[in-house]
Amino acid sequence: MQNMYLIKKIAWMAIGLILFFAPVTLSTELTPKAGGMENTTIHAQKHLPYVPGRILVKYRSAATAAAKTDMQTLYGLAVKKEIPSIGTLVFKLPEGLDVKTAVRQLRDDPRVEYAEPDYYAHPEAIPNDPAFSTQWGLNNTGQVIGGVAGRPGADINAPAAWDLTVGSDSIIIAVIDTGVDIGHPDLRPNLWVNTGELAGAASFDDWQPNGLDDDGNGYVDDIVGWDFFFNTNNPNDESKKFGGHGTHVAGIAAARGNNGAGVTGVSWAARIMPLAAMDYNDGGLPISAVAGALGYAEQMGAHVINMSLGLYQDSHTLRNAISAVQHAVIVCAAGNDGTDNDVRPHYPSGYPNANLIAVAATDQFDHRVWYSNFGAASVDVAAPGARIYSTYSRFVDASGYTFLGGTSMATPMVAGLAALIRAGNGTLSPVQVVSIIKGSVDKRPSLSGRVSTGGRINALQALRAAGVGGGGDSGGGSGGCFIRTLQSVH
Repeated sequence: MQNMYLIKKIAWMAIGLILFFAPVTLSTELTPKAGGMENTTIHAQKHLPYVPGRILVKYRSAATAAAKTDMQTLYGLAVKKEIPSIGTLVFKLPEGLDVKTAVRQLRDDPRVEYAEPDYYAHPEAIPNDPAFSTQWGLNNTGQVIGGVAGRPGADINAPAAWDLTVGSDSIIIAVIDTGVDIGHPDLRPNLWVNTGELAGAASFDDWQPNGLDDDGNGYVDDIVGWDFFFNTNNPNDESKKFGGHGTHVAGIAAARGNNGAGVTGVSWAARIMPLAAMDYNDGGLPISAVAGALGYAEQMGAHVINMSLGLYQDSHTLRNAISAVQHAVIVCAAGNDGTDNDVRPHYPSGYPNANLIAVAATDQFDHRVWYSNFGAASVDVAAPGARIYSTYSRFVDASGYTFLGGTSMATPMVAGLAALIRAGNGTLSPVQVVSIIKGSVDKRPSLSGRVSTGGRINALQALRAAGVGGGGDSGGGSGGCFIRTLQSVH
């Protein structure tokens, strides 16, 4: 597989020399992605169930090095990479050995704890008509969406929450997704930078790769994150295949606020850690890449992990990778098939970890969106997720902004709120943050029996429950003094 990756580097132009609406690139060098990047929209993509030609294997602890070598020789397996956080190997299969046969044989091998396909997860978004100009999910005044006025107060009460805190640049939100447009003017100021890789440079703008793992974390030149499918230091959201999904998600959680342009993220001072996991050649996000990204996020100190993705297949690898995260809040999309996750489990949203929260989507009337999955036991809260305006990859759309809908969009609303809470009260554990978010929702009849809390998140109530500040209206709507003016939509 390594043969397909180009090793050459592209010299990026400085941000200040590019027009605002052009696909901004950087003055530093990141390894380019390679492979097929055909133009395929979200709704047209034909997903495969798993990555062909490779499997995931974890050995039993009693297996010796010699036993492992013998097994790999017996089956003709080649190690493609390791997921060190959970001790799982990604093997390339020899010609003539298909995934199902290999998994069946290896599951019976006494040296193996588990063997499974490298399943694909998928982004949980659907496209919407980009014809509206307000972020109703943050502050719903009854503005017209799709020709119909919404219900005032059917929002997360962000302006009032911002009176208490707008977040902190010490808080990191890891976005495991298709990548992030790291030069986007509304995201670049909040981009996380791995200072351990600066190697004497004053800032990321001055940085040049040196081919070394300066901070000893196992990744060479990982200055702004990593691409866990292409195995490069370039997590940019460059392909048109999934329509800038990761960039849209990142903007909802943490687009820069009060900068006179574009949109505002829920936690608009937090840092965004881009972790790309998309297979642009075959579709979807392989579990091996997602698991690697989870391990990196934990290793590098992320406080919140956004997972706007999912699948209906349980995975030992994914479950173990989720459980290995102990220091971050994990926020997961519930899915977009309009089904009951209590009956048909969805992952990773369905895992029972106490630091994980599963999110359904609501519309501008505080109703569960028709396509949002639900579950009285398996889905925790709801958040705005229909017709959400946010940043978009300028490699896909030169405007840099669009509307999308889905539980993918509701999830970063909750991730941004978790970041606000952790910024306001750094003594709280991830489990406590999840408990606070669930305990401070606005109860809604339409969500009763659909999510375990029966409610949609309320940022102000959550911050108050976390002991952050005081004063202001605790109901949804227009409380607070900070109201953001948006750029008009053309």
